Amino acid sequence: MKKIAFTICAKNYIGLAQTLESSIKKHSEDVEFLIFVADEISSSDGLTNLPENVIISKDVLAIPTQQWHEMAFKYDLTEFCTSIKPSCFKYIFKEFNPDVCIYFDPDILTFNSLDIIFNQLNNYSIMVTPHITTIEENYSGSLNERNLLYSGMFNLGFLGLKNDETANIMLDWWAERLKDRCYQNVMENYFTDQKWMDFLPSFFPDELLISTDLGLNVAPWNFYERQLIVEKDGRLNIKHRFKEDIGRQYPLTFIHFSGFNYKAFLNNELIQGNIKNLELPTDFNVAFSEYATELRKSNISKYIDLTYSYNFFSNLSGVSITYRRLYRRLLEDGKIKTNPFDFKNPFYQALKKSGLINKKMVIVDKTNVANVSDTEAKTIKINKLFKIVFKIIGPERFFLLTRLMRLYSKPENHVYLIDEDYLKKFKIRN
Repeated sequence: MKKIAFTICAKNYIGLAQTLESSIKKHSEDVEFLIFVADEISSSDGLTNLPENVIISKDVLAIPTQQWHEMAFKYDLTEFCTSIKPSCFKYIFKEFNPDVCIYFDPDILTFNSLDIIFNQLNNYSIMVTPHITTIEENYSGSLNERNLLYSGMFNLGFLGLKNDETANIMLDWWAERLKDRCYQNVMENYFTDQKWMDFLPSFFPDELLISTDLGLNVAPWNFYERQLIVEKDGRLNIKHRFKEDIGRQYPLTFIHFSGFNYKAFLNNELIQGNIKNLELPTDFNVAFSEYATELRKSNISKYIDLTYSYNFFSNLSGVSITYRRLYRRLLEDGKIKTNPFDFKNPFYQALKKSGLINKKMVIVDKTNVANVSDTEAKTIKINKLFKIVFKIIGPERFFLLTRLMRLYSKPENHVYLIDEDYLKKFKIRN
């Protein structure tokens, strides 16, 4: 059986991906590993003689140049990396012809042989892992259930496929949707490439394996239900943390270190950025320590501070998420066809003319309720202003206005700022 595993990352995560690679080679020597770099390597990056298994995605994937520019611009880093995932699978199936192929996020470390996955793919075409596996009347996890509903039932930091007709049908279907619907947007019910997988149980009831093996895709969102056991011989197993009637132990196959500060890991600091108030269980300290050790042995420091190529226009002016969404609207309305990264082209010039080219726009991208100072006092002032508006326009118009304001929180609905045609004829986007 020919086996391939791969990951996708921006160039600053190549070192992280190589840490994953080392762990796979340690436990699964017969697995070939590939790293697809989603952005581009420039001479200023100082990277020479990259390993042969590091592939610049733009050079090999069957995505036309203009479509590549469109996707790289309208999507942010995470959206873009995930949007090319089915294309990477298709490239591997065509060029390498493996029997089975596994995708891993780059922030994963394997602790055991991957045969437990490959053996399952003898009997199934597609293998996924749910975020959580335990039903509780009173949910005890740290990640809000609403977040789980939004992000989808399965975590696409892992995906296993057999190279057969079913998997290829799924890949064609998936790739078509990710061309223009790989956003992370709660209002539109999109969550990158991941939410689409919720369709699979209905599409492929016999060919899909939803694995509830607790040793697969152990991650911050399911630490609460999984306990790490260190056996006397050093083997690491996972068992259920609070369901005493579920006594079975599973070999720890891989941990998904999602949302951690990887530079902090080098100093044995555990900083989790994705799940607020997450309490890290002490039984996982041995795994955290091993990951820190492996990161220190890797080349992570060589790459981690490199900048994402598609965060800049051709004149090195920063690309804000607002620009990406305004471009999306123009693109979907068929009003723009040129390379959006070229500062000489109409899109950049329209932004500049409207006063939107501003370094502070990129800073705004990182601003949210969690990092704004004195949020309560500011919202009280806004509430007082709203009350005045309420008294002026009355309840019916006021609540109609608030519903419209929700839609106007989308940058796509402010495209009139750069194209005056939308001041004459405009349809608001849900």
